[in-house]
Amino acid sequence: MKGIDIIIAESSDIMLNGITALLNGRPEINITRKVSGLGSLSELLISSPEEIVLIGPILSEKYPREIRNGIKADFPSVKVVEIDLKDEQNSIIQKIIKASKS
Repeated sequence: MKGIDIIIAESSDIMLNGITALLNGRPEINITRKVSGLGSLSELLISSPEEIVLIGPILSEKYPREIRNGIKADFPSVKVVEIDLKDEQNSIIQKIIKASKS
């Protein structure tokens, strides 16, 4: 199975490391890059606009609409997956898989 390439964006280093640990080792998911700021995310998307962006719960809580709308406006081919603190590992993985098929 070809892996699904994702960029993880999260402003909290603890959450970023936790999400990474949660998804590492999953054969269907390739974490290509991780970013902690919105500026860094825009720079990455310029070079790889075909990926899925996983927005972590702390970052999406601060700027939910701004992030989603900004990504879609500037990079319409990018798929955005938002997670929150209630999501469990399986639901996060299902969100990523669903986004990759849409």
